Amino acid sequence: MNRGTGGYTIIELAIVVVVVAILASIAFVGGGRFLNLTKDQEQRADVSELSLRLERYYKYKNVSAIGHEYPSCADLIKDFSSIVGSDSLKKEMIKCNRSDWAGGSNGELLYEASNVDDGDCTKPASSPVSDVVAVTCVKYSIIYKEFSTGVEKKVDSIWRD
Repeated sequence: MNRGTGGYTIIELAIVVVVVAILASIAFVGGGRFLNLTKDQEQRADVSELSLRLERYYKYKNVSAIGHEYPSCADLIKDFSSIVGSDSLKKEMIKCNRSDWAGGSNGELLYEASNVDDGDCTKPASSPVSDVVAVTCVKYSIIYKEFSTGVEKKVDSIWRD
């Protein structure tokens, strides 16, 4: 068949459009999963970095006769750059209570520190500490949610006196 103009038929163009659409849909579905896995890896790296810095803080922070301690969440936020000192992990990503954490859907980390009696180890903001044992943080948990699976993960402290 002699076309004379050298152009493409409508069927050839339709086939090309269908093939491109199929390839684009495969890339779109696979790309979202790949981005979530990348976010998960970044979040695990942030949790590892924070945990490492908290363990270092514990090793060098000695509280009179009690021994070592982790920072309370308020102390962690207040002295974030001196405790963590990391550019990858931002202070705004650390949440102190579950209502602020909102399930970790935006990549936030929930930091919970506990005292000797497994109670909250919040220190009084202005008044003197009346019970050093109650406010001394001897363990912590960092809770985060994976982007790819939606599963809540928890990292606990290492040291115990």
